[in-house]
Amino acid sequence: MKIIPSAWNNGVTVVNRVPMELYLKGVVPSEIVPSWKPDAIKAQAVAARTYAVYHKNGYRSAGYDITDDTRSQVYRGCSVETSATNKAVEETAGEIITYNGKAIDALFHANGGGYTEDSENVWGSYVPYLRGVKEENSSTVNRPWRKIVSIDSFSNAISRAGYHVGKVKKIGLSRLHMGNNKAKDRGVSGRVKTMEITGKSGRKIIPGEVIQSAFDLDSTLFDISVKGNNLIITGYGFGHGLGLSQWGAEAMAEKNGDGKEYYKRILLHYFTGSKIEKIY
Repeated sequence: MKIIPSAWNNGVTVVNRVPMELYLKGVVPSEIVPSWKPDAIKAQAVAARTYAVYHKNGYRSAGYDITDDTRSQVYRGCSVETSATNKAVEETAGEIITYNGKAIDALFHANGGGYTEDSENVWGSYVPYLRGVKEENSSTVNRPWRKIVSIDSFSNAISRAGYHVGKVKKIGLSRLHMGNNKAKDRGVSGRVKTMEITGKSGRKIIPGEVIQSAFDLDSTLFDISVKGNNLIITGYGFGHGLGLSQWGAEAMAEKNGDGKEYYKRILLHYFTGSKIEKIY
């Protein structure tokens, strides 16, 4: 442990100093299900190692590299270690994902919902290895989620978010087409980029992430239909949709995994044009 003066107040910051591989043994079981197939666990181990390498010194001004929560990646220490996840870390020791010889920002999320997204449609900037790709079908990846919201509640929520249109009369959104989507209001996966909301007091263009936040939706991969005085929001996936889909990796490993090298194919599928390299 390292104790340093806090960068924000008169207290102190306690930093857990651990070697990379030991650190990963506390990350991997915190991020995935330890009973998953070996190739899915190995894919997560390599992605987590790459993420840590890429984000080293990310919080330098505060005296540490990364956080132990979802701002970086979840780390719960040695208390969560399992034999399966430790084995995955050990068997991939030193391996990272690279693009043009450098470690990538190895983003991951819980579930792509069937198709992941292009980086510019989520974060506004083009990243060559963060391209939308189709996922392996599975009961989890393809399982829809649903939320019912009254039109009045919807109107009030978007008003609180700063989009004052009065009572909603019309929602302009192209129908969900998953994968290779060409509609301007959706990303390549079908995730909502913008919606045109017309109300009693005006019309606004609202980003999909605003709707996701306002109604605590699992993702922006959704469609909306009207039933009486309610809106039915039906969607897929969980998370931002960039990079490795954890449940998608498990679906690939379940169907095609060999327990040895297949994890590399999983990573190369989700991180377009990348390579797996051993750096130590």
